[in-house]
Amino acid sequence: METGSDVMVWLADAERELKKIPFFVRGKAKRNTEKFAAERGVTQISVDTLYEAKAHYAR
Repeated sequence: METGSDVMVWLADAERELKKIPFFVRGKAKRNTEKFAAERGVTQISVDTLYEAKAHYAR
């Protein structure tokens, strides 16, 4: 069960960018971004967070 501190908040611009990702990989992109953010103590996901996670997992 998630507590309030475990919930990731996606900022509107990041959500718009996420929706540009093809649906068949969008879930994985979202999970990876949230994992990346959680590991760094980030609770609000911005476009920058999304791009940083993408770069991190592309290695």
